[in-house]
Amino acid sequence: MPRIFTENQATLVYVAKALKTDFASLKDAGDILVKATPDKQAIYFQHKGVADISRSDLIEVKNIISANATAAKSMEKKLKNATVTLDASVNGGKPIAGQDYVLRLVFSGYIGISPEDSQYWKYGVVHATNGMSASDFYKKMAISIAKNMSREAVQFIKVFLGNTEVTPRTKENKLTSTYTGVTIKEVAPDWIRGTKQEKIVRLTVEPTTVNDGTSDVVWGTVKYSDGDTLKNGKEIADMEYFFAGEKGDQYRLINWPDYVPTEYLVDPTQEYDVIDIHYSYVGANESVQKSEKDIKLIVPAGKADGISKAINALITASGIQINTLTAAAGGGTGTNP
Repeated sequence: MPRIFTENQATLVYVAKALKTDFASLKDAGDILVKATPDKQAIYFQHKGVADISRSDLIEVKNIISANATAAKSMEKKLKNATVTLDASVNGGKPIAGQDYVLRLVFSGYIGISPEDSQYWKYGVVHATNGMSASDFYKKMAISIAKNMSREAVQFIKVFLGNTEVTPRTKENKLTSTYTGVTIKEVAPDWIRGTKQEKIVRLTVEPTTVNDGTSDVVWGTVKYSDGDTLKNGKEIADMEYFFAGEKGDQYRLINWPDYVPTEYLVDPTQEYDVIDIHYSYVGANESVQKSEKDIKLIVPAGKADGISKAINALITASGIQINTLTAAAGGGTGTNP
């Protein structure tokens, strides 16, 4: 990655894997050193990248606006599960023979950037017959949903009967247990670093109506619950990729596949805390206007407090105090002097 001056770079990002105490110990990619100038008026970072050592801006203590630490846990995303059952108040919770039971699956944010402008519908359908039990109904509904989703280029959901996953190839006669509902689970979206973000396509499940002999009634109930948890590693990997471009790697992936690949330090399978220092860069002589900037330190989860304490030790006089990370509360707001 080419090295350039950072006066025009609004955000500097460093992946800080290990805090060091002197320059000689900066040996491995991700090693970082927090230092102050001899007059204690400014702080800066020295960082070992993949190839060499770089130095951050000199951050004048008097120009620090705020400091903030955000825990990885507060950046997690929750997927959800939806369990569909026959409504006990409709025909005693049994399928009504001759009726077509339609379950509508609504996916929000399918293509566009907002849930409102990009919705996508899929369906599960069961035609109820004489003597069909609730368990048999759930088998047919689960298989119908799985088959109707099978042609999608991207997998949005998984379908379960109890702990058994139902796929388009599942045979009904192989489902031998007694089932009490169909569970539809959101799944982690596809992700490509810097190209395809981990954007959750949200699911809403809507049973439609059947006729119970008197009127049209909604045939089912839906209970939502927390599903899998998406860690923040992929989101942080995208952050590193984006700001690498701002730093100078604007030609990454150009002329693919004949290009020089950039090596990144963020492991998307891991979790990361983030320390933000917001400050003003003020030039000399005629360039005295304030230009607000940020330094982001990306730190493996659980290791940020050590770096926070090192920074705080150097800037105590400014009144800045980086908040302590807590797993429950997540990020907070630093003190503004």
